[in-house]
Amino acid sequence: MGIFSKLFGSKKTTEYEKDFDESVFMASHQLADGAQREKFISHTLEQMKEAADEIDILSREYDNVTAYLTDMDEIDRLPEPIAAPIKEHAKKLVKLEQERKHFTGNVIHMTDEEFALMQRFEDEMPEGYEKLKKAEEYQKLVKSDLNRMEGEKQAYFYRRNELEGLLANIKGVFFICMMAVLVCIVILFILQIGFEMDVRVGYLLAAGAAAVALVVLFVKNMDMQKELRVVEMTICKLIQMQNTIKIRYVNNTNLLDYLYMKFEVNSAKELQVLWDKYVNEKAERERFEKNKFDIGYHRGELLALLKPLPIKDTRIWLHQAEALVNPKEMVEIRHGLIVQRQNLRKQMEYNRENAIRAKQELEDMIHTYPQYASEVLQLMEEFEKRKL
Repeated sequence: MGIFSKLFGSKKTTEYEKDFDESVFMASHQLADGAQREKFISHTLEQMKEAADEIDILSREYDNVTAYLTDMDEIDRLPEPIAAPIKEHAKKLVKLEQERKHFTGNVIHMTDEEFALMQRFEDEMPEGYEKLKKAEEYQKLVKSDLNRMEGEKQAYFYRRNELEGLLANIKGVFFICMMAVLVCIVILFILQIGFEMDVRVGYLLAAGAAAVALVVLFVKNMDMQKELRVVEMTICKLIQMQNTIKIRYVNNTNLLDYLYMKFEVNSAKELQVLWDKYVNEKAERERFEKNKFDIGYHRGELLALLKPLPIKDTRIWLHQAEALVNPKEMVEIRHGLIVQRQNLRKQMEYNRENAIRAKQELEDMIHTYPQYASEVLQLMEEFEKRKL
């Protein structure tokens, strides 16, 4: 039978002492019932089938590990003329793989969208950055001029209001002086007519005082009028200059908005950082692509050198290139494979013993209860046909 020959065909059955473990006790209580008896036998056969399947898997893995070890022995025995070019390509592969690890950890500085954006404007950089930077500097300068002119304009507005107030005051003082002179003349006239006093000196003094006041007020008024005209002209010039600068400010603001939108940044500094990252990233990616090409080339050459050799798995050495040039690495791999094969052997032995134990239980049951022997053998045959 297939399962049983697979498990027991190449090995003599071990004589187990009849210790009547838990399964035997269960069997002794279940054999009387036909359904329970069939269930118990099927369960035992299922255990044997699982053990056989596991042994198949482990055997294939065991064969692979053994083949790997055999390949290592074949490589160790290669003559120097054949081994030299293999080692040369393997050495270059090891170096390239180390460089690739460095690239993998350092290449990704910017997203693909950022890289594509800078790649699109590569012909415009770094002139584009300089243009944006100058526009920002000009924006600051124009804004500063506007603020300064606004301050000067407000100062002149204040001075104009002040002069207009002083001119109004001069008019008031003029009328007060005229009224005072008139009052003095009236008083002098009353003194002259009513009291027949000589008031000619008083008239002279009043006339002199009036003349002095009028001259002073006239001169002050003229000076203030002149200053007021200068202030108003200056205000007009400031407004004209301010309007001109505002136009420049608006145009420069529109230019900045366009450049920010074009380069998808918020400042010239951000664009500079992005451009610097792009320059470094481009160089790194170019080196990475060259590294990738060189790795492919040396892998192809190494594979071409290994294929004619009596080696079962040649491709695995493309990823174990260091072992081809470093004896210590080869020893470590061989040791790991030996340990792995020992573990596989233990697992195979464990499953084989489980299968033998299960078969022994069935044989013990047939020996102890011969009245069920034909039924047990029939179930075993049906099970093997069904599973295989």
